[in-house]
Amino acid sequence: MDKKTKALELYLEGFKLVEIAQQLGISQPAVTKILKQFPEYHQEKERRKKENEKRAKEWRNEYKKQKREQYEEEYELLQKDHREAVQSLSRKGRLSNDVLIKLCILHYDYNKEKERLVFNESAGKRPADLPRSVYVHKNVLKQFRV
Repeated sequence: MDKKTKALELYLEGFKLVEIAQQLGISQPAVTKILKQFPEYHQEKERRKKENEKRAKEWRNEYKKQKREQYEEEYELLQKDHREAVQSLSRKGRLSNDVLIKLCILHYDYNKEKERLVFNESAGKRPADLPRSVYVHKNVLKQFRV
């Protein structure tokens, strides 16, 4: 079998031009030049092109779908946090220490020795309504503490 028919046969089987060139021991431009002589080459090339476009379109749609779902999850979480903050801040009267500390937890450090959250002055000056320190395990009875 000569190189022309062998190249066409390999191309129709689904091999790429580079692979055909390696198998036949000729350059890639030579393979392209040989294949352009056959009408089947152009049909196969169009078929592959449409197949790749279809695959790319499916991938784009899947990617957009994942991004949309991720955005919706993040937005839902943001809405939930916002509702909780609105609910806790819209009350009339004073907020409890637990709620205040929960809202400002980044400004507190944990002291292992005393098992307390202690306000970190490097985060800024402590407002008057925030406690300096809070015992973490206040729901545990003293006789069961370590």
